[in-house]
Amino acid sequence: MKNFFTLTFFLILTFQVNAQVFNYSGSIPAAIPNTNSIIDFPITVTGLSPQIDMTFGLTEVCLSITHPQPSDLKISLTSPDGNNIVLSLHNGNGGSDFSGTCLKMNAAFTLLNNVAPFMGDFRPDQSLNFLNNGQDPNGTWTLSIIDEFPFYSGTLDNVSIGFGNNPTPDPLASPFICSTTNSSGCVCKNTATTDCDLLPDLVCSYIIVRNGAYESVGNVDFPNAVINIGSGPVEMKPTGSCYCDTTPVVCTTILCPNGNPPKEQINQRIYHKNNGVMTYYDRPAGFQSYHPSHNHVHVQDFTQFSLRIKTANPDPRQWPFITQSVKQGYCLINMGDCDSQDSVCMSNGQVITNSMIPNYNLGTVTGCGPQGQGIFVGRFDLYGSGSGQEIIAPGICNGDYYIVAVIDPFNNFLEEDETNNVIAVPVHLTQQQNGFLNAWFTYQTSGLSAIFINNTTNVSRTWDFGDGVLSDDPYPMHQYAQPGIYTVKLTVYNNSCAMFTTQNVTVGTVGLQQHKTGLSDINLMPNPSKDRFTLEYQLANPSTITVNIVNLLGEKIKQFKEDALPGKHSMQLIDLQKGTYFITVRSDDSFVVKRAVKL
Repeated sequence: MKNFFTLTFFLILTFQVNAQVFNYSGSIPAAIPNTNSIIDFPITVTGLSPQIDMTFGLTEVCLSITHPQPSDLKISLTSPDGNNIVLSLHNGNGGSDFSGTCLKMNAAFTLLNNVAPFMGDFRPDQSLNFLNNGQDPNGTWTLSIIDEFPFYSGTLDNVSIGFGNNPTPDPLASPFICSTTNSSGCVCKNTATTDCDLLPDLVCSYIIVRNGAYESVGNVDFPNAVINIGSGPVEMKPTGSCYCDTTPVVCTTILCPNGNPPKEQINQRIYHKNNGVMTYYDRPAGFQSYHPSHNHVHVQDFTQFSLRIKTANPDPRQWPFITQSVKQGYCLINMGDCDSQDSVCMSNGQVITNSMIPNYNLGTVTGCGPQGQGIFVGRFDLYGSGSGQEIIAPGICNGDYYIVAVIDPFNNFLEEDETNNVIAVPVHLTQQQNGFLNAWFTYQTSGLSAIFINNTTNVSRTWDFGDGVLSDDPYPMHQYAQPGIYTVKLTVYNNSCAMFTTQNVTVGTVGLQQHKTGLSDINLMPNPSKDRFTLEYQLANPSTITVNIVNLLGEKIKQFKEDALPGKHSMQLIDLQKGTYFITVRSDDSFVVKRAVKL
């Protein structure tokens, strides 16, 4: 019995020595402030053997954190010998909280590919075994947390580190590694070559803007996600060259004479793959500025947003805008990935997932600190609505608009694709003022032709003829391809208000005569005129000719009608007041409009 008791006591003692857990002894919960400052939580370890390795060593770090955006956080662990590993770098993909999370090397899932809350066992971003390096574990271990996107605060509710026998080895690594120091596993955009620059490709998330936009009177707020779907990271490095406007200053300057913080020139770091060798070069890429109010560094002029009316121009940047926001500065930080939300990543209408992105998670620096910032391959930076990202449009009317978002409006960054930096997201406003515009139009049809007259003066306009054709002309004539009833939409706008109206227009219901009238050579002279106009036209065959004079309000001022024989004809148009008119000339099968200006 004594021997059995001794053996049992020995086994218990061995377990206690070789499988021990140590906790943070400070006050819990402990604050994680939104100040972009490192908060240290020391953990004292005593009574262990003086060496940790793969026989006995660190096996787990368990913690609970209450935070609405754990993707804002960088969490690291420092051992007594000063070595450091990153446990979680901006993981969470838009979810909240670490809830009873244990970071272990034998966990089936990684933090990186999951959405918070993190509940259960996960593999950390960097291996715990890096610290099982033969050092003496007795002493102070430090868990460090920094909120690198300080908008929300949180609390550390629990943290412990555990040691035990035979720590789980790292998963077998692929012989082909894609990192910023080893490009053997990296893929060029052009897969036919193994010698290339690994460039980023930045796009805005259509889904994030569309689903998150909301309005108040005179204001449109929206979130935005900037996604890197390229083959290389976007990384910005400081240069130490700072300016107030164009005057060089030391970078420690707090404020310039104009009250703004100084700007620092930054370089974009471009990684270059040559087979298995990775090198890099730096190129100028604009400026960044330090914002002391929240201890951030922002890349200047990173995005631009405007509220616009769609026109026939295929480039949304050329559409007339109702109003335009200031150019937004971003701190570039990993906040999620393409699998964190359905269709969050999209380019030219194609939905992109993590598996479609070569070199996924390639990068070295992210965050808002002065040492540099960036977005890894396949990750996105997210700015929520209400964080200063808004379009202010006082006096705007209810109606249909587009939020046009432009990444890198000054083309400071080198990218794989420079054509996909623009998205146009429709937004329907219902809570705005009625404004002062009264959109309406008149029209006349003949066969498949129609002439449209905008009766709202001193405004810009766009037409949608209902058959997929758009126009910016004030008084367009449109030829339809086939008979039918088309919904024609006129949108009129100025810099503060926009309204639209629609009418159903029937074309092609009036059959043509058997003969062709051959209406041609229509001239209106002189034009402009201070006195009278002479209208000339020519017919190849007999026809009834109707001439209408219409003012800008669509009102018929005069009408002339005659049965005309083949040949050349002329008539005098007199007694018109000063103004602009439309002279319509209609034969049995033709319809022509001339614009006349009476001085």
